[in-house]
Amino acid sequence: MNLTDKTAQLLDYIKQAGAKHADAIAVNSTGESINVRQGKVESIEAEHAQGIGLRGFVETSKGLAFASASSSDLSDAGLKALAQQVVDMAKISEPDPDVVPPVGANHPSQEAIQAWQENHPHIHHGWDTQAAKSAALQCEEVALDFDKKVANSEGATAGFGDDTKVYASSDGFMAENRTASASLSVSVIAGKDENMQRDYAWHSAFDAADLRTPKDIGEEAARRAVSRLGSKTVSSRTCSVVFEPRIATSVVRHLIAAINGRAVLKKQTFLHDAVGERLFPSFVNIEEHIDHAQGMANRLFDGEGTQCQSQNIVEGGVLTTLLTDRYAAKRLGIAETGNASRGLTGDIGINTSNIIVSGGAMSQADIFQDIQNGFLVTELMGFGINPVTGDYSRGAAGFLIENGVITQPVQEVTVAGNLKDMFANITHLGNDVTWFGSTAVPSICISNMTIAGQ
Repeated sequence: MNLTDKTAQLLDYIKQAGAKHADAIAVNSTGESINVRQGKVESIEAEHAQGIGLRGFVETSKGLAFASASSSDLSDAGLKALAQQVVDMAKISEPDPDVVPPVGANHPSQEAIQAWQENHPHIHHGWDTQAAKSAALQCEEVALDFDKKVANSEGATAGFGDDTKVYASSDGFMAENRTASASLSVSVIAGKDENMQRDYAWHSAFDAADLRTPKDIGEEAARRAVSRLGSKTVSSRTCSVVFEPRIATSVVRHLIAAINGRAVLKKQTFLHDAVGERLFPSFVNIEEHIDHAQGMANRLFDGEGTQCQSQNIVEGGVLTTLLTDRYAAKRLGIAETGNASRGLTGDIGINTSNIIVSGGAMSQADIFQDIQNGFLVTELMGFGINPVTGDYSRGAAGFLIENGVITQPVQEVTVAGNLKDMFANITHLGNDVTWFGSTAVPSICISNMTIAGQ
């Protein structure tokens, strides 16, 4: 099925139905997921999803109004029905005087699109069902054999898939983005009776050949589970907290959510007027990178067809920008940043490509030695974040740091603070920058956090 032709056809139909402006996004995704447990295949799930979303704008007596809808019926009759539905909905919608129709965006040129496609040839995920099954079985076997204390498995999963997305607007822009991915994960349980702990490991990449080996992933999951045996709660205290890289990604994502231009418009963020403010120590730099060999969110254009640009979000500790789509940029009176996110239905959202936090010079072990006493967080639970105030409180598990080394495994505590204070109180960034999908972060150490335990 040619998504480009279908999308162009849909735009023609909505113009004929009376729309002044329109844009559409079409998606075709295929994938498989192989789940194994105790050396046996539990399920093989195949998915093939396709759909097309349409946003149409019509002139009403009160101004320009719009509506959106989607359909999985890509037949000629289905496209015509979708176009008419959107126009009918837009005619009865309330106009927005600040609405930004899909015209006049800073689209990438055809030369830029061609160059991007030449430099980013579509990479197949590299697996078939048998290869993925073998990887999952091996990963689980390694984890179960790693240590006698590993008592059970919650299973291993290998997945792979291909995605094609086409965006087109009535001002003549159209472009396609094709991606592939593969992933491998395993979760195991260590211990017995009342002393049982679970943990996991995972990795994702464009191509299965670039994944960590099943042995590496299996051993990591087992090692983590075994190391947590004997976990206890601890007394409440105020101390330095080290977030390991895979947990530190959440701290970074809280920043990204707080500088969302639409949240700023609604004053639903504690950083609504923080651009130009030093939020972090001067050694903290955070970049959005639209084209990185290890990043899983590379993109040339955003959900409105606006050309994306790499940008420094935090430079020398200073917040340099908000993240905007065209609507938020207009309302805020600032430049567009190419961060629009588009689903098949609903309004435009805001998202990023790859986010990279620059690392420091110290290893995690050196950070422990430097702070002497604190808490290493290896798991977070719950979502106790107030986006308006920045108040932060989440259940946590990890390890005590005493006299510069890891000692007691810890569970059933709460880590609390305020995100603005947490950003300002970062004392160390590790040299262990690690990629997790579209985010690359090091260990992050934050002083003066509250640990609520016994």
